Amino acid sequence: MSQEELLDVLDESGAVIGVKSRAQVHADCDWHGLVFVWSAWNQDGQAVMMMQRRGRAGDRFIAQIDALAGGHIGSGETPAQSATRELLEEVGLRIAEEDLIELGTMRMERDHVDCQRVIEHLFLCPRPLTIEQLVTSDEVDGFVQVAVTDLIDLIEARREQVKAQLRDADGVRVVELSRQAVAEYPPMILETFRQSLAAIDHYLRQGELDPTLIKG
Repeated sequence: MSQEELLDVLDESGAVIGVKSRAQVHADCDWHGLVFVWSAWNQDGQAVMMMQRRGRAGDRFIAQIDALAGGHIGSGETPAQSATRELLEEVGLRIAEEDLIELGTMRMERDHVDCQRVIEHLFLCPRPLTIEQLVTSDEVDGFVQVAVTDLIDLIEARREQVKAQLRDADGVRVVELSRQAVAEYPPMILETFRQSLAAIDHYLRQGELDPTLIKG
């Protein structure tokens, strides 16, 4: 979506109270909606995740790994509509809304650079993927497949590096994924990671959601 995209202005409960440009929403520190679409499934007896590597020029978190897709919810969009749009735009993946699992919502007030008040809608795409089938874009320059438990260990600083599969401009290979891949994120974003991964790990182990794991 362009820089001039329109967003719904929300109150703290998530009700729509107006419409502004994305730039104005950020300037006015208005509540607005975001989606995060995580990709994870069971493979060979363990839960694995597919992550994007951020690659947009000027991105303050460039080269960090992130949910497979995500972004702002456009004015008039539902969270699920935004999730499927972001998957297609960012990584070339066409997924029906009914194939996504809504994990929950989180309210975050971020102040790491500018003021942002966001209501995050968290989704899981449980379809098994291959790292070769995804498409890079101006926002994404690579992909990482990693075990869920290993990623949790990196975020919690229990390990400095874990094995992962990386695809970038040099091809596909096994690498030692360093904690530097998430080290630039501020605590509020890492908390989104923690809660999302806990919910995903539980779902893939138990086959059902635990609504208490997303503490919105």
